[in-house]
Amino acid sequence: MKKHILLGIILGICFTLIALSSLLSVNYGNSKVLNHNYNYQLPIHLPHTTKVMETPLSERGQLLYSVYLVDQTLLIRGYIQKWKLDDLEDYLVYSKRISTFDFQSYSLKPIKLANHNGYITEWTASFGESYRISGQEYWLKKSAIGEVLRISFFTDTTSFSKEQIEYINKITDSINWSKFT
Repeated sequence: MKKHILLGIILGICFTLIALSSLLSVNYGNSKVLNHNYNYQLPIHLPHTTKVMETPLSERGQLLYSVYLVDQTLLIRGYIQKWKLDDLEDYLVYSKRISTFDFQSYSLKPIKLANHNGYITEWTASFGESYRISGQEYWLKKSAIGEVLRISFFTDTTSFSKEQIEYINKITDSINWSKFT
């Protein structure tokens, strides 16, 4: 009887972990297509240490799609998201203005990445006296109809390490948004 109960508990835990975990691992050398249940696709290269988890969205407002990235080896995390924004620059300026973050530094610069124009925000913020976070966020415009791709990275320090910057560059250099429709 005790063996059956123990076996049931172990199987229950295993099934729960399998059901709740949408984590994927891929190598830099392999392109992994992140699938969205509305058939959105974005080929991207990620290191094998990166875990990817699709974030279920109960409502589809401005944010249309979201996956969370985390790499415990490099101590970096972030998001790849698809947004519907009519005026990206106004959205970014407004977002900073209403943010609860205590920014120590913040910059908003135009960029061109993967043949798409957009903006990069780079910032460092503090929470209380001892916690700091830094962010690097790429916001790319796909078209005049307001499609925006956000690729963001965060670390719990005042700046990104050399290894983290290499990680960011490998991911952003691998973006092929032409297939993300």
